[in-house]
Amino acid sequence: MLWETVEPIINQLEDDHTREDWQELFAKWDGHHWHDGESVSEKTSVLMIDANAVTTDGSPDLDALHDLLKEHVQASISDLYLVSLFPYPAKPTDTAINPRIRLYEDLGRFKHEFELMYDTEPDVYNELQFNLLEETDAFIERLAQGATKLRVHVQSFRGMSEESIQRVIELWHAVLHHYKPHGQLILAYEGDVQALGSYISVADAICHFDLASHTMLAFAQGDAKKLSDWANRIEAPGEGKTYFNFLSIHERDPFEKNLIDPSVDMILAAHSILFSLQGIPTVDYRTLLGVQTPVDHDALIQELKTDPYRLQVFSGIISQLNVKRTCSAFSPYAEQRIDTSDKRVFTVERKSEGETLMLYTNVSNEPVTVRTSGMNLFTGEPVETIDLDAYGFVWVKFE
Repeated sequence: MLWETVEPIINQLEDDHTREDWQELFAKWDGHHWHDGESVSEKTSVLMIDANAVTTDGSPDLDALHDLLKEHVQASISDLYLVSLFPYPAKPTDTAINPRIRLYEDLGRFKHEFELMYDTEPDVYNELQFNLLEETDAFIERLAQGATKLRVHVQSFRGMSEESIQRVIELWHAVLHHYKPHGQLILAYEGDVQALGSYISVADAICHFDLASHTMLAFAQGDAKKLSDWANRIEAPGEGKTYFNFLSIHERDPFEKNLIDPSVDMILAAHSILFSLQGIPTVDYRTLLGVQTPVDHDALIQELKTDPYRLQVFSGIISQLNVKRTCSAFSPYAEQRIDTSDKRVFTVERKSEGETLMLYTNVSNEPVTVRTSGMNLFTGEPVETIDLDAYGFVWVKFE
């Protein structure tokens, strides 16, 4: 029973609701037809996309967005992280429908092809003002409307003690896994993840906000040392836990906007780093599709076909994702070791189930020769010595 699990947690929080109130809440949702998602694996990758990104005749069109994603990314990307959902204009109907409910109903069409991820960020100014029952109801509602992953931002709990925040997240973690055992509670914390302490015990994955800045610095300096040192400092998060990695997130500019004249090779090299590291990787639709603002569906398809830069970025990222899906050593839980023997090359070793991969990314603008042994995962050819061009990368499977 869920109540027996969460009652001790609720009793330690500021909450004016009765035991009966809580049991009534859970009884309401227990009658829902629940559908669990797939467990996280090497096949898991996330596309962060604005629900309003694709338009028809100047207006956001979820049907057009659905068609675009189903046709062009479904085979390579498992999850959609839908952001910028509000405000949402409900369609005219004979009855009054809460715009939030209508939004989730409309977004439900995506769950047939993708796992869904949403944010849940309570607007909190102090602990007494925080309505735990209502916020938990809203949390479950997102799960009921198709979410298998929910991101909770620690800094959204303004005015609450760390102890209270951790207990709320612990409660939501228990609730999520009751309804969706394979679900993921992803914790966003804009600070040094090493300072998170016991927060990791009440989450399934922790956001790495620092990956983007360290990767940008590596390309700016042509030197991967600081990136490698940072990656080496990150401890394995424990069994069943992992990280949530990205180069861009909706709260910040796209990764490439922070680079000077970024080439296709540089963008693809950066994504090879993203996909090499232990964790769930997230791709920004602004980078993948080469857009900054909502764009007409037909115009977007035409531009992807005719603009060589955008086509090469799109096809290059998709190609990496397709290779990543085939190797268990790319699992978010697979072992990771960072090699620092050449500061020009970011080198990661990944191991899982008897499979070993070596992943090399040249962050410099000069050629580098790498001595290795195995099969090039992109070509299927055996290799011993690889000449990496400027911003070149290769993934090698040990034979």
